[in-house]
Order: sequence, then structure tokens, then C-alpha cells
Amino acid sequence: MADLINTSSIEAQNIFPNFAVYSATKAYVTHLSRHLRAELGAKNVRVSAVEPGIVGTELQSHVTDEGARAWLEGSKEAMEWLTPQDVAQTVGFIASLPPRANLQQVTIMPTGRPS
Repeated sequence: MADLINTSSIEAQNIFPNFAVYSATKAYVTHLSRHLRAELGAKNVRVSAVEPGIVGTELQSHVTDEGARAWLEGSKEAMEWLTPQDVAQTVGFIASLPPRANLQQVTIMPTGRPS
């Protein structure tokens, strides 16, 4: 038994202005995970996609779009972002499931964010 757990994003499922390219890449990761799950399941490989909402990482420092940066700053004040440890715990939970169980897709969101 093996696990392949890909990190995607909530942006794979939702539309966010100013994040089109990032969202498209994450949609690809989620869709690829579904296909790999279908192809590798018979070989006892579980494939999952984890789709976190906003996580406090260095990623925000790479955002150059003014509208996106403004949204990020406002969201930081409006809610407590997830931590990398929150995502790591989610990955650990997925991998700890019995071999007969495969979570295809898991979305983890900050408690204060509605969508």
C-alpha cells in the first residue's frame, strides 16, 4: 500500500478575481489526482488531493497583483489563516486511514472564511 497525497487549493473549486493562473494550476492538480486515483487504485496506491484555504506561508510574499495583495491583507485581519501544521495534520490523517479507505479530496478551510 502506498499513498500519493497532492497539495491543491480551494482555488481549484472556486473563482477568485486576480488569481486565474494560480487557480488553473490548482484545478489541474485536483483533476490529475482524480485520474491517478482511477489508474493507480488497482495497484493499491491511494491518491488524494488536499485543498486548503488560505495558509500562512511565504507564498503571499510572491503575489505581485495589487488587488490580490489587498485581498490578502484584508483577509489576514478578518480571519485566522491556517498554518502549515494544520495542512500537515490533514495529510497525516489521510495517510492513517485503513487501506480500504481513500479520501479522494479533502478541503480544509479557516474557520472564519465562509467559502
